[in-house]
Amino acid sequence: MNKFSIPLLFLALMPFQTLAANTPATDQQLMISYNYAYSLYQAQKFDQAEEVFRKLASAAMQPAINANSLFYYSQCAFRTGNYDGCVKGLDLLVKRWPQSAIITKGYVSQFATFLIDQVAAIQTNWDYYRYKDGTDEKGEIQWKESVPVGYKIKRINFKLGFGLYKILQEIQPNSSSTVLGKQKLVQMLNLPIKILWTDEKAPPSQYGHPADFFSIISPVEKSKFSKTICDRIFYNWKTDKLCDFFDTYDDVENLNPKYVAKTKEFVPSETGIQPVYGQAGNGLKPPMLPQVNSPNTYTDPTAVLTLANLFLVSGYNPYTDTYSNLTETQPALPGT
Repeated sequence: MNKFSIPLLFLALMPFQTLAANTPATDQQLMISYNYAYSLYQAQKFDQAEEVFRKLASAAMQPAINANSLFYYSQCAFRTGNYDGCVKGLDLLVKRWPQSAIITKGYVSQFATFLIDQVAAIQTNWDYYRYKDGTDEKGEIQWKESVPVGYKIKRINFKLGFGLYKILQEIQPNSSSTVLGKQKLVQMLNLPIKILWTDEKAPPSQYGHPADFFSIISPVEKSKFSKTICDRIFYNWKTDKLCDFFDTYDDVENLNPKYVAKTKEFVPSETGIQPVYGQAGNGLKPPMLPQVNSPNTYTDPTAVLTLANLFLVSGYNPYTDTYSNLTETQPALPGT
């Protein structure tokens, strides 16, 4: 049972007593199916319950069964990691059954508010190392990841948070919980994120990977590396602009070629100071500038990695889940 279980279970186990005992046979059959799905939910068989609730939400003609099935479907979808389904189920619920008890009694808003709290608490320190750990029976490379003791990687699922915020806007746009939900998401967008990323997937070039200097990673390599990092950090979102926020370089350790990426340290725009990498063959890693704890002004949005800056550079709007930058949405050319 994870940290979401207790609050969600409290919301989920509310009584359902909307149909009388003398309902028509078809309604009785629907009620039997509903109770079966509900028993699966109570037994924490969320994948099975999700499918039954989905079918009930589509087939049932009783508003109460339809609305409640959509609500439980969304809860099950969240539990099974189907976050898009979670938001779509709630969105359909508020559009189709806005006066249903599940909404008017506050269950949907409580569910959305609780999850926004969880989503907005993002991991801001990523000290990550991915390395090869042999091959499987098919000869495919097996990868392992290493993080500092006590750390547990938590993907940033901002799409879920903003999707639920849209639900709150539809239900109660001027309520304090909706305003507070937006404040938490805005705070999440502006949290500085620090990343030290090492990945042993860099292929040797025709010049090899000498240990006594740092090679320049090509734009194509940066694009691929950026999307690789996005795959691990974000849920269902990637961009080739992430590496714009990094100091990146090639390295080799124990004969294993690797990429290394570090977020830039903030430099006040008026100084014009930029990082300078070791050009002498001394084997030292590229230096990081002294950290400034409270960056106030800067003209280059890539100087500090925040979700707001990353979305700005990528041309992405999290409120609408759309791009204004066409290069982020068009398919990549073959070989790039």
